[in-house]
Amino acid sequence: MTKLQEFNEITLTDSYNKLSYKNDINNHIISVLDIALENTESEILKAQDFKFSKRLYWECISIIYENNPIIRTEEEKENDRVIEQNLYRQVINKLDTFFDKNDQVLLETMDFTISNFIDNRHYSDKLSINPWNFTDKIFIENNLLYSFTDNRDEYDHLLKNKRKESELSRYATIGVLGKGHRKDYAQSYIKDIYALRTLFLNLLDENNYDSRKPIKINEIFKQFRDLGILKTDLSDSNIRYWIVKPLKDSIKIGSNKNGFFIIRNEEDLNESYKSHYRNFIGFYKTLEKHKRKSSQEFENSDTNLNKHNDFLDILR
Repeated sequence: MTKLQEFNEITLTDSYNKLSYKNDINNHIISVLDIALENTESEILKAQDFKFSKRLYWECISIIYENNPIIRTEEEKENDRVIEQNLYRQVINKLDTFFDKNDQVLLETMDFTISNFIDNRHYSDKLSINPWNFTDKIFIENNLLYSFTDNRDEYDHLLKNKRKESELSRYATIGVLGKGHRKDYAQSYIKDIYALRTLFLNLLDENNYDSRKPIKINEIFKQFRDLGILKTDLSDSNIRYWIVKPLKDSIKIGSNKNGFFIIRNEEDLNESYKSHYRNFIGFYKTLEKHKRKSSQEFENSDTNLNKHNDFLDILR
């Protein structure tokens, strides 16, 4: 199906139960922005008060395109055009009586879904982390058309059940939408991870969680729950790997055995460095033990257990 050999294999679900589209759209957006952040010197994207928007999302998509150009022959371009045309035709056929050419929300979900499907074909073997893998799953496995908005009230008229949450949490959200072979839409919210990263940095700063006063990971989880952010919206694992880890990787926060802290000065930076250095020495010694054991017990082994030293030689 992913090669589109048979266009009639496209289906649209008539049930919205137990679908993963919400998490898949979230993973897609996060990976798009993270890839762009790694490949640009844009001060806007690296700003501490960075705020997600749909416009910014498309700017990040453009960065990915520019850094990973797809060279297509005229024949390949024509083939893409035919595939796209056939996709639209088949999606409209599968919607059947639920297709309404005047429904702007529906047209947007179709455009976004098909555009992403084409991008996944182009980038499936070109990027180590392909953000379109996540969205392709929605179309191919969940059998949904989908879209999102940075205006959480844009899809409000489609939402059946509204629940209470803090104002801070309420506006750190992105509206997401799914459309199957039904009159109505699957509608929900995901948390704006980039807004929450900024919120987390501000929390560390305002409460003076520096290298002299780190905060434990379980306390970080609690801080988010106190904001009204439920585990169903953002699990403990999501907080750790979508918020804390990227901020560590970008050296905006540091860590030691006592917890995490904001890096505001040289003292904080040195404390984080010393902690990571101790971990590095521990890993290095463990790898050296593996190498010695291999040379002592498996003399004729073809396995290269000196990769850690080879890597260090490359860095020198």
